[in-house]
Amino acid sequence: MTRQTDAPRWWTTMVTDADPDAYSKGIWSVKNTLGTRPALLVIDVVRAFTGEEGQSMEEATADFPTSCGPNAWESMDPLKRVIDLAEGQGWPIVYTTALTGMASIYGGTVKGDGSSGASAMDKPESQDIPDAITPPESAVVFAKPKASAFFDTALMSYLVRQGVDSVIVTGGTTSGCVRATVIDSHSHGYPTFVIEDAVFDRSRLSHGVNLFEMNAKYADAITADQLADIALQR
Repeated sequence: MTRQTDAPRWWTTMVTDADPDAYSKGIWSVKNTLGTRPALLVIDVVRAFTGEEGQSMEEATADFPTSCGPNAWESMDPLKRVIDLAEGQGWPIVYTTALTGMASIYGGTVKGDGSSGASAMDKPESQDIPDAITPPESAVVFAKPKASAFFDTALMSYLVRQGVDSVIVTGGTTSGCVRATVIDSHSHGYPTFVIEDAVFDRSRLSHGVNLFEMNAKYADAITADQLADIALQR
């Protein structure tokens, strides 16, 4: 029995309230099936995007203009539960960080890289992973040069070697690296799931619209509790 209520989740009404016929056809309601060997991706949950726990958005972005501040920390408990679930189930776990200092060689992850704001990404502590979600011993960590975890990393080789048959995406940001990773995961043929309460963004609007779009086109957006229910019902 899943713990999802009958009430619509807030982000599901953002588009349909404004454009009620835009997603009215059945092709937008197709659901994926979680495989027997899913992998969990924890995308860019690092200090540059989270700031410090307890900081306001203003305080967090003063240290790191890329930070999502309190929005990131609201997702930390569901994210920790998903990581613990994955570890307990023996699923492959992958963390990503940014490959810093390479914008002059590879080009920026976003067009603002190299500006005075984005240069904060090169601070020594910018890629520190919060203690609350320290990678388990079984996890691997990839530094990526672009938004998608699949782009110019060993991720695809790792998933193949591990016999992965579906992908679960968490982390940040919903409109940026999470969405880019979800699209690439779908494009590589994996049934893909995004954990809606374990992803975050600096803007509620961007967060909600991108959850809606990913759920309609590339992935199933489910909660941490729903993922646990699916795993434990097997």
